[in-house]
Amino acid sequence: MRLFANANYDFLAQRKWAYAISIAFSAIGLAVLLFRGVNYSVEFTGGTLIQVETERATDVGALRTALQERGIDGAEIQTFGSERELVVRARVAREGSDANDTQATASAVGQALDATLGAGNYRILRTEAVGPKVGGELRQQAVFAILMSFLAVLAYLAYRFEWRFGVAAVIAT
Repeated sequence: MRLFANANYDFLAQRKWAYAISIAFSAIGLAVLLFRGVNYSVEFTGGTLIQVETERATDVGALRTALQERGIDGAEIQTFGSERELVVRARVAREGSDANDTQATASAVGQALDATLGAGNYRILRTEAVGPKVGGELRQQAVFAILMSFLAVLAYLAYRFEWRFGVAAVIAT
């Protein structure tokens, strides 16, 4: 399978298709962003972080379903360290209400764990409130990091090639 032996591919003849596909994907992404908005995680909206250690490996899908049945939509569940340790980031509160109702969230997570694993088959290691202030700081730092990476790419390409290549790379990104 020698794809590049005596290669003679006419990429420029297909550029109009490539433009159309790129514009279509960009338009779809922009439409989703405009109509659905940005889906911020608990770090940005506020909520509760709960670290749990279980007796055995846990089915994350079953736990997520149990959490949804108890009013926690969009919970983030990750393994932490080993397969028996989980971190659950969630919020019970709805928009416009108190997002930092840590006790209600911990209670709902405990009920979901009882339903999924059974009482006594897990241990809650820590429970923390995550405020939206942290999310605001993370958002600012993320924007700053992106802008600095654009500047670094621009500077490198201007030094190595020509400045207009750097500008094109930043615009394409």
